[in-house]
Amino acid sequence: MLLVWYKNGVDSPIYSFDARIGREWFSDKINDIKDGQRLKADINSQPTSLIITDLMEYDQALYHCRVDFALAQTRYLGVNVTVVVLPGQPFFMDEMHNTVEQRIGPYHEGDTLVLTCYVIGGRPPPRISWYSGETLVDASDGDSDVPNMRENELYLPLTRDNAASLSCRASNSRLTSPLITTLKVELYLPAYNVSIHWVEGTLDETLEVGKPAVVHCQAYGSYPPPDLSWWLDHKHLTKHSNQSWNGLTNTAVSHLQLTPSVGDNGATLACVATNPAMAPSRGSKADVITLNVTYSPIVEISKLGDGRLNDVVELDSLHLECETRANPMVEKFSWYFNDIEIRPGSIWGDNTSSQRLLVEEATRHHAGKYSCSAANVVGETRSEPITITVFYPPECSERGITLDKETIHCHVKALPAADTFFWHVQPAGFEVQQLTTGSPILPLSQITGPLSGPLKATCEAGNGVASQEKPCEKTIGLEPLRPQQPKQCDLAYEYGEFQMRCTSVENATYYEVSVWRISKSNASLILERRGSMGFGSGQAMARGVTSQGGTSLVRGALGKLKFGDEAGASACNRYGCSRALLLRPTENLLNAASPPWWSFILEKDVGISIGAVVLVAVFIISTSLAVKIARRPRKTPAPVIQVLQLDDVARDYLDTIGEHKVLASCSLRSCSSAYSDCSADDGPPVDRRRKPRAIWDQWEPPPDVTLTLHRESAV
Repeated sequence: MLLVWYKNGVDSPIYSFDARIGREWFSDKINDIKDGQRLKADINSQPTSLIITDLMEYDQALYHCRVDFALAQTRYLGVNVTVVVLPGQPFFMDEMHNTVEQRIGPYHEGDTLVLTCYVIGGRPPPRISWYSGETLVDASDGDSDVPNMRENELYLPLTRDNAASLSCRASNSRLTSPLITTLKVELYLPAYNVSIHWVEGTLDETLEVGKPAVVHCQAYGSYPPPDLSWWLDHKHLTKHSNQSWNGLTNTAVSHLQLTPSVGDNGATLACVATNPAMAPSRGSKADVITLNVTYSPIVEISKLGDGRLNDVVELDSLHLECETRANPMVEKFSWYFNDIEIRPGSIWGDNTSSQRLLVEEATRHHAGKYSCSAANVVGETRSEPITITVFYPPECSERGITLDKETIHCHVKALPAADTFFWHVQPAGFEVQQLTTGSPILPLSQITGPLSGPLKATCEAGNGVASQEKPCEKTIGLEPLRPQQPKQCDLAYEYGEFQMRCTSVENATYYEVSVWRISKSNASLILERRGSMGFGSGQAMARGVTSQGGTSLVRGALGKLKFGDEAGASACNRYGCSRALLLRPTENLLNAASPPWWSFILEKDVGISIGAVVLVAVFIISTSLAVKIARRPRKTPAPVIQVLQLDDVARDYLDTIGEHKVLASCSLRSCSSAYSDCSADDGPPVDRRRKPRAIWDQWEPPPDVTLTLHRESAV
């Protein structure tokens, strides 16, 4: 489950791997020593290994790992790592305790060399040995008075054999090669003669560019062999020389293969023999010659004039010069335009074979690649071409002004390209609008006002050279920007009027509906009325969006339609409306929408007229009735007689009352009610005496009488 590596105890973990989550952890104490990660672990190897790269001295320690298992005991494994620390590079000091590097001397044969080799550091302490070539000279090393330093002092009588190559070696491990520092002992004699001779590749000691030549240098009398060096114009040549030594004649020879260049003409070539045993003023000798190198002309074109590099403005002068270097001198010049040699006449003039080419008034025909050639006895050289650009002001191209979707493009030719465009646009029926853009594109959204009609546009470009002499003009029809004709529409009769419903059209911002009726002559359709299609506004509003096509439904009210009428639907935007899609209502739809005979009363004008007549009539009748009522005599109202049919119980009750008299009104209502107080003056007396039963038996209620309960009473 868990692998942990420790250094010098469990308090110093340096690496862990949690197999449960596959996560590694490294200690920053080791990884921050150098750039990059010094600790690496190969989890997939068996056994698992921990790698520490770029070992340091302090990496020497006791390392152990701990492994935790899911179903077993934790295990530990330790290893003691010993790090060998290499010593420092050996260095030398002479008997005066002066540091010596690379070379010591001068010494003469038979002198005794006293020299000490020092080495600093190293664990374990290094062993120091002196070697002459591969021969061991001295191995008696020991500790120095300086801590952490070892030394070996050498006493060596110098001979021509042992002074050639002397070295000090330090080693403290067989894991690496010894550290070696060599020392050059100077024991030389100077040369007395040095000479230079051409071997091949020259004609009367004259060199030719690009043609190799061989030269050798001889030095005599130097021992040990001198250093022969070649110098070309004080520049040391090392890659092209070799040196040989003849011990019988004490002669040193060096050969040099030289391929001269144009810059070597007139340069000095020197061979120097140097003996380090003596001061340079006494131990060096040289021979020097001057080189004569011939070459075909080196040609380069330059433009003279106003300082423009390779540009010229149309109708300005063009002045070119053919600059050359040659040995010997140039004898002939030629000019080329687009790789064709320029002949006198035409647009070039008569002087086309001199070192300079002059064009008085440059035009666009002079734009192109120019080159010149120069010839001498060695050969003819043609220059690299330069491209001359002729700038000219903008001018309208063949396309002129074009309409692309909802942008106007101004097509002009200019060099450099036009960077400013001045527009004059005039929608139909409106004033001219002036606009400025930094590109040849003018969006129609920047133009104010409606664009339902043709648009007159003018553009004039500028490129910093000059203004456009003749602007581009065009009258643009915006019909292609209008929406297409609606494709799917239907007629319906809803909410008491005809409705036009259509599927929305791409690029349409609003819709219009119209009603067309047959003219009196039945020859054509005449526009009756027009309105917006939508829900009470000028914009078409979405009725609903389908999940498949992403279209919406718009509708518009048409009012009433008659037989022969046609309804139209048009899709519109800022640039106008499409052709109307005309639909004629079917006979069944017209019959279903026909109003009843009395519907004309509900019409606005008819309803108002009838309402006015009714109001006048009601006013007259009510006035006359009021006058009659005011003038009629006031009379006592007739009594209300209510006939009741009595049963036997009621008759017996009334018979027992005797001659009791009651008012007529009390025979109708209870005396306890609020209608009467039963006083004797309320009405005439009524005789309640018993009547013959035969009279009551003969009574029948009047026909067609309906009794309705209005108020309850005690009776």
